[in-house]
Amino acid sequence: MKNFMPLVAISFIAFVIAGCATTEQVSSAKMSGFLGDYSQFHTGRSGQAKYVYRDKSVDFAKYNKVILEPIQLWAADSSDSTLSNLSKEDQQLLVDYLYVSLSDALKRDYVMVNEPGPDVMRIKCVITEAKASSPVKEILSTVTPYGLGISYAKKFTLGTHSGAGVVGIEGEALDSLTGKRLAAVVDRRASTKSLSSSYTRWGDVQDAFNFWARRMQTNLALLRAHQVD
Repeated sequence: MKNFMPLVAISFIAFVIAGCATTEQVSSAKMSGFLGDYSQFHTGRSGQAKYVYRDKSVDFAKYNKVILEPIQLWAADSSDSTLSNLSKEDQQLLVDYLYVSLSDALKRDYVMVNEPGPDVMRIKCVITEAKASSPVKEILSTVTPYGLGISYAKKFTLGTHSGAGVVGIEGEALDSLTGKRLAAVVDRRASTKSLSSSYTRWGDVQDAFNFWARRMQTNLALLRAHQVD
């Protein structure tokens, strides 16, 4: 939801790393259907994403380029859906910011490309909520990361939008040529500042996205260095 997912996501393998000051993992994280097959997943250990998968036969060191696919938004089709009830502008803000966060993290260690190849990993992520089962139409990240981070970070931090206290991510890393799943995660995080309130600041969502991006970068670096069991 690095599913995941995206994430995350954001991480794509789960390892114990430093947590995020204003968000924490939610005890339950339901699968949205974005990743299709969830049979390979197992519950993550403490400090990991809620559900994780990694193909232990894969040599991650062979990948030095990444295709980051546009981020999708999957929301529940119901009156109490937080994501569905956001404006189109705010929905676009979410997918664009997650794309920027992941791209900024990935390009520190990988060359970002658009074409498949033997040394290219493809990363797919989606933002989800618990009841989600289909993508929100016409909402797909379309931005390039250049010059966007500062302005979007300001909108997140200064905004007073409602109901974004819990955010989920699903994500997976694939071999760009074969489509083989290399790793995947499902995770959800919530604000630690206002868990009992339906109103939060976008800064908490920003923190969750940045957390997943950092964890993805760290975990992929460990895998490439063969420092993972």
